[in-house]
Amino acid sequence: MKPDARDLPEARLDTLLKSAHAALDEGDVQSGRELSHKVLKAAEASGSKRYEARALLCLAHCDRMLSRYRRAHRASQRAAQGFQVLGDTSGEVMALTTHAFVSINLGRNEEAVEAALLSVRLSEFLEKDEHSVLSYNALGVAYFWSHNFDKADQALATAIEFAERAKPPLSVFQPKINQWWTQLIRVFHDRYYEGALPSLALLRVHRESVMRLVPPPQGGSTAASANVTTEAVLLFGASLEACWHGQLDQASDDADALSGWAQRYGTLTWLSALEAWVRTEIAWARHDWPVATLQAAKMIEIAVTVEHEQLACLGHLLASQLFTAQGMDGRALDELRRLRLREQLIRSDCMETRENVIDWQLSLRLGQQSIERLELTARQLEKLSLEDTLTGIPNRRNFERYAAELLRTGLERGQPPCMALVDVDKFKQINDNFSHHVGDEVLKRIAHILKSHLREEDMAARLGGDEFVIVFKHTDIQVVRQVCRRITLAVREFDWSGISAGLQCSISMGMARAQAGDTVVSLSQRSDSAMYDEKKAGKALA
Repeated sequence: MKPDARDLPEARLDTLLKSAHAALDEGDVQSGRELSHKVLKAAEASGSKRYEARALLCLAHCDRMLSRYRRAHRASQRAAQGFQVLGDTSGEVMALTTHAFVSINLGRNEEAVEAALLSVRLSEFLEKDEHSVLSYNALGVAYFWSHNFDKADQALATAIEFAERAKPPLSVFQPKINQWWTQLIRVFHDRYYEGALPSLALLRVHRESVMRLVPPPQGGSTAASANVTTEAVLLFGASLEACWHGQLDQASDDADALSGWAQRYGTLTWLSALEAWVRTEIAWARHDWPVATLQAAKMIEIAVTVEHEQLACLGHLLASQLFTAQGMDGRALDELRRLRLREQLIRSDCMETRENVIDWQLSLRLGQQSIERLELTARQLEKLSLEDTLTGIPNRRNFERYAAELLRTGLERGQPPCMALVDVDKFKQINDNFSHHVGDEVLKRIAHILKSHLREEDMAARLGGDEFVIVFKHTDIQVVRQVCRRITLAVREFDWSGISAGLQCSISMGMARAQAGDTVVSLSQRSDSAMYDEKKAGKALA
């Protein structure tokens, strides 16, 4: 007769978890999942929240490796919440980094960046540099899949810095391979926007940096390590780069080797989508359009099946480029429509998940029994980012804090601040006609233009959607109008065709100077009214 799950002592649960992690290290993911699931059931039966959280985290790792990202998302989220309740900051950091990875695979970019940023902040309270390396590495991955490549480079460079200065030094392999991936994805998008491959020099630098860390094969084995995913990813990058250099035979050989590694999990994973991607590129380079089209469709199908939304979106962009290369503009546009539909579905899915998180947070606060726990939750919430994840400029929360402080101090000293509301004209048409990817690029460029025209003590922030705001610290309203005219002109004269052929963009701005008794809301409302007056005037002139 088997013992009841609740009869398993904690020492036994600990042994089972160690065995599960050992199985993962050996590539036996199914065994690792079975063991961690057994621990989870035993922990739930006995009421051990600590082992429940640890088992959920292990399950999340297993499901992530098996490309079952929705299951991994639920498990990592529950693990992070469990560790938060326990006050286990180390466990919470580990769970948040895993949650960031699975969120990004599901296309939930903002959720991934938020989880990684919170992980980074929490790691500051821990002594081990290992936590900072993991957190900044996760943040870099979240940023590059969000197409914020400069921030990705910064985060990954920080991860490497933490790893190298640790005593003893930690491995820099993962952040370096992610630097390589960042450049791969950057090249792919640059080709899409520019219509031709950019320089591959930096890509080669990152590849060589990674390969210097790979130990030579031993005992006649062709494997550089026992990690299936790592081997497959290395082969994918090498194959794609060889293809882009025109070395098609080498690219094909690497793709064949990649196929062998992808099959080692014994189930369909995202690695097979990588194989389809590189075979699409090889067929494209050979002008074998039927094979290229078939492989691009296969890439999308596999990515959807294994819930890797990022690769599915890339597949639509790749298919669109293929049809454009063949002069089939109608079919290229169809792929972009499918991409927009997929983006909308991702946003809807993400919204439902975030609503569930809010419900949990409210339940947690209501259920707290001590002031200490409430204070801990408040401190963790306070650490959430004050930065807009897409554009890199301050977000609404940051703006409201800064504007309120400027109003208080400025009006007291007789130095009232000014505010300008900014709205992108006909932004919905940009999204509808050019895709949300182009819309995101427009918002990032506008944010950069706003920042470049301001003093250090002024603030440009994104309120949400296509709305921005500028707060000017003690500046005459006439000077503000001059600055806003320069910004409006800079946006209008920017070469938007460099992002997408035929793209044009303009903004409307409304300005107001703070008055006695003003609040952030009242000043914003006057600026908003002035902005819409400008829009109406523009339409009348048109």
